[in-house]
Amino acid sequence: MKKKLFFSIFTAGALAGGLLSTKAIAQTEELSPEEEIRLVQEFNRMLAEGINPGEVWYEVGKDAIKKYNLDKCDLGLGPGVFKGAAAQLPRYFADAGKVMDLETRVGWCLQKHAGMTQDQVLKFVRQCWGKTGNCVSEYDGIIMYLTMESNGHKINVNLKDPRVKKMYDLGKQVYYARIGPWDFNCATCHAGKQEVRIRATRLWSADRPGEAGNAVAIFPKYLVRWGLPMTMHYRYAECIRQMRWPEFIPHSDLAVALSTYLYATGNGTEIKAPGIGR
Repeated sequence: MKKKLFFSIFTAGALAGGLLSTKAIAQTEELSPEEEIRLVQEFNRMLAEGINPGEVWYEVGKDAIKKYNLDKCDLGLGPGVFKGAAAQLPRYFADAGKVMDLETRVGWCLQKHAGMTQDQVLKFVRQCWGKTGNCVSEYDGIIMYLTMESNGHKINVNLKDPRVKKMYDLGKQVYYARIGPWDFNCATCHAGKQEVRIRATRLWSADRPGEAGNAVAIFPKYLVRWGLPMTMHYRYAECIRQMRWPEFIPHSDLAVALSTYLYATGNGTEIKAPGIGR
């Protein structure tokens, strides 16, 4: 089924779940109650068959790549060469003089090729943070598009590069560092050989083989309760907020360090974006 048709079905399903505001619905065609019910039923059927609403953002991102001149962006394989590029990130970029993950590199390219300031980039990144399905972020679309262009490729972070290895080591330190008023760290939920659950949800662990890779390889991840995809940096921000750490800044060295540790730990895992979760 074409993604444009899927988008109309997704919209109707989100409406039924209370995810879209009246303002957002006003931008779509008026539907009869019967047609709305039919589309909602089709939406539920597609979910049951494993079709992911997050794929809609691929098309959003594809258009945004052109709009913001990101076809000039070099993710490491050459300007505009995106197939398989995200699978090799984070990596060192000589033009920036630093190690970057996918989101940080996109932010850098938005400044270089779209003329955005750093503040404008951060506003662009956070456009839909804290919102639900009445918000469609071009940034989320860009990250979705670039990640899905690496679907089927295996994560391959080059730890033989000493600059990447240094960032990996920093990320590991951060992952296990206990700070903040609650003395939490990432490992509180996502480390150890023993299974940990929050309610009915089994939490993955960086210490159990393959689980870190399986966790990061499906980001961006579509969250049904929000009706939106969540990028990796948004995931970091939410975890850090819940741990009561100092405020997380997207595209920071902290973000890149965490990405380097997690993605390198997941080396060899096939990218399968977007994931889907509650």
